[in-house]
Amino acid sequence: MRNSVSDLPSYRSTLAATTLALLLAGCTATQAELGGLQPEASAAEAGSEAAAAADGAWQPLWWQTAGDPVLADLVERGLKANPSLVCDSLSLQARELQADAAARKLGSRIQRLFNASAKNADEAASQARAYRYADRRAHVAADIAVAYFEVRRLQEVFDLRAKMLAQFNDNAEIAGFRREAGLAPGLDTGLAGSLVSVTQSDLDASRERLEAAKRELARLTGMELEGLATALGDEGQVPDIAANVAGTTRLSVAHRADLLALENSLIADMTRQKVTQEDLDAVLSGDTETAPADSPAALAVAKYREAQRDAFAGMTRDREAVAAAAARQAKLEKSGRSARMTAKDARLAYRSGTGDFSTVYVAEAAALAVEEARIRARADLATASIRLWTAQGRGWSEADLAAPAPGVGVLPEVTVCE
Repeated sequence: MRNSVSDLPSYRSTLAATTLALLLAGCTATQAELGGLQPEASAAEAGSEAAAAADGAWQPLWWQTAGDPVLADLVERGLKANPSLVCDSLSLQARELQADAAARKLGSRIQRLFNASAKNADEAASQARAYRYADRRAHVAADIAVAYFEVRRLQEVFDLRAKMLAQFNDNAEIAGFRREAGLAPGLDTGLAGSLVSVTQSDLDASRERLEAAKRELARLTGMELEGLATALGDEGQVPDIAANVAGTTRLSVAHRADLLALENSLIADMTRQKVTQEDLDAVLSGDTETAPADSPAALAVAKYREAQRDAFAGMTRDREAVAAAAARQAKLEKSGRSARMTAKDARLAYRSGTGDFSTVYVAEAAALAVEEARIRARADLATASIRLWTAQGRGWSEADLAAPAPGVGVLPEVTVCE
């Protein structure tokens, strides 16, 4: 008689065996399929990664090591206050209570009449729900970070434009003095006035965008605008946050909560359908006679492999986005130094009477544009890094799998759940 997956001694042993099988099934993608970043994993490597994901021995949460305490505090606040997460938590609590009540309701004699596979399947389904909850938390944290970077970017741009406006006003005064002294044409004052007018308009628009960005961040973190403004301060800069994509570090999906949720969901389905270990072995060995393409085992493995390939492709794109943003920032840092020096030289030449204001106009407008592009590039790099870390599974921890105790976070009575 064949041994079914549900005949194994315990759910944990069932999970370990099936996890390893599915990881090995998903780790056979070629380097060409994975963009050359993911070499084939050996059985030992796959097993160690699965064990690392299972016991929580993984990298710390990204906001704990990003080096920005304000961001870390806002993420923690947002995770506790997010209504959707609160409702998910309450739903998980309710399901666990229902399962416990059902287990107590069944007498020991009646329980023995049921196949242990039902309990194993229920436990796997429960784990799948917990991993989906952890995955949602990870993405909420990433959304908070992106909103935070936008606020910091707009703060920095606003401060830059305010300083440049003061400088352009000074240039306009000098142009006026030179015109009155007969040393410069009226064109100079016209150009200076245009630059002041455009910069003032941009400054006003920046203020409006900054306030809108703060409102969005306040919504995501569940904070009042006044409290958020105090936490952010009047001035701010985009933090220097960059994932390390140098070298040939192998990308891994072993700690992705979405894949772990899918894996447990497939385990639950296969357990209920009495899939055997022999069925799984047949699929992995390509034995289509024992396990045809439409068999439960073959469909489950195919679904997991497809999800894993999509995950690798997404991680590859995220990694490339980090590399591209880092290269763009480095280039703009160099261009920024050159643009600032050019603008400085043009101002000195104009004040000394050896240059014209049109050169000052072009040089300073270019310097402002490069500075703003440099700020945006730093924000893009930080955002791309968070996206990559989230894709690598660094946005959740083992603690997220346990349903929070009632009363933690937003009070249920002020949170409307469907």
